[in-house]
Amino acid sequence: MSGGVAGHGVGAGAGAGRGVGAGVGRGELFLGDLVRAMAELKPADLATLAAMAALLGQSGRVPTAVPQSHAVRAAGRGSGSGDARAVRTEPVSGPPLRRTPARPPLAVAAERAPRADRPDLSGPPEDEHGGAERAVLLADRPVDFSLTAIGGPAPQATVADEVASGAELPARRTNATPLSHEPPWKGDWARGIMFAVAATPVASRELDQRALLRGVAGGQALRAVPRRRRFSTRRGAQLLLDHGPGMAPFRDDGVWLRDLVGSIAGRDRVEVLRFRGAPGRGVVRQDPLTIDPYRPPPPGTPVILFSDLGRMRPPFAGRGVAGPLEWRAFVHAVAHSGCPVICLTPYESADYPAVLRKKVAFVPLDRRVSLRHAREATARARGWLESP
Repeated sequence: MSGGVAGHGVGAGAGAGRGVGAGVGRGELFLGDLVRAMAELKPADLATLAAMAALLGQSGRVPTAVPQSHAVRAAGRGSGSGDARAVRTEPVSGPPLRRTPARPPLAVAAERAPRADRPDLSGPPEDEHGGAERAVLLADRPVDFSLTAIGGPAPQATVADEVASGAELPARRTNATPLSHEPPWKGDWARGIMFAVAATPVASRELDQRALLRGVAGGQALRAVPRRRRFSTRRGAQLLLDHGPGMAPFRDDGVWLRDLVGSIAGRDRVEVLRFRGAPGRGVVRQDPLTIDPYRPPPPGTPVILFSDLGRMRPPFAGRGVAGPLEWRAFVHAVAHSGCPVICLTPYESADYPAVLRKKVAFVPLDRRVSLRHAREATARARGWLESP
C-alpha cells in the first residue's frame, strides 16, 4: 500500500512537472498551490515538505529549518475540526504541547520579545544553488504576535434593563442655566412704591391741631375731635392678575408683585384673583376649573390691577381680549363701591384714554418709576373718589 501511495505522489509530481515545463493546462504554479497541497497531504516532516516544494517548483521558498510553532499551526489549519481554537497537535520532535482551553478571542496581547523555540528568520535565505541572496517575502517572515483570550465579553446593560430593575438613571446634565428674574422696579424703591399703591389714609390717634383751630376761629360747632390722617395697609388689598395672552410675557412680574403685596399688606389680608379678558367675566380663586363671579371688596380697600386693560391685542384673539368699553364699565362699578383702582401696567399712562386716566391710577412697570410718581398717581385716584 505504501508503494501505491508513493507511486501516486510521483505521478502527481510528474504531472505537476509537466504542467510547469510545458505550460499546458493551468499554467505556472504559485506559492498558494504549495500551501493547498500541504493542507491536503499534511506532511509530517521537513523532508516530505521539501520534496513537495521541489515537485511544485517552489523549492527556493522553503527555509532550511522550519520552526516548531509553524509546523503545529500548519497541521492545525489542515485539520477538519470545527473549533480551530482548541486543536491538539504533536510536533515532529520534542515533548508534546500542552492543551489550550477554548476561549473566545477578546484582546490582542503583543509578544514582542523573541522566544527560544522561534529562530530568527528575518534574514534572507540562501538560494538552493548557493547563489546570491534574494528578497525575503512577507509570507516567509515569522509572526511576532499572537491572539490570546483573557476573558469573555462583558455583558452590556441597556436602559430598558435598568428601568425594569428599578435602578435610578443618572440625571441629564444640561448647560442651560435658567435666567434670574429682574424686578421691574429698583430694589431700593420697590417696597416704597408698593406701600404707596396699597396704603389708604385712615384716622390716627393724634389730634389735628390745625383743623381744630380753623373750626374754633370760624365759629363752627365741633361735634367730633378732628384726628390726623395717616397712610396704612390695615385694610388689606385685592390683587387681580390678568392671565390673558397679552400679559403672558409678564407672568414672572405677576408672581413677584404678588409676593411683594403680601409682604407689605399681609398675606392674610390680600385677596388674589385671576381672570382672562376682564374681571367682570368671572374670576378664579383657588380651583382653576371653577369660575366665580366678581365681587368688589369692602369700601376703602384698594383694588390693584395687574393688566394692560386690553391694550395688547394678539392676532386672532377675538373676544378673548376685553375692549375699552368693557373696562370702563368695570372701573366705574368698582369706583361706585368706594374702592380706589390702581393699575400696574407695562405701558405708560399716556397710552390709555383720558376717561380711564381720570379714575385709575396707572403705575408703569418701569425702573424709572419713583416713589413720588406712585404717590401722586394714587392721590389723584383717591381725590376723584372722595370728590362730591
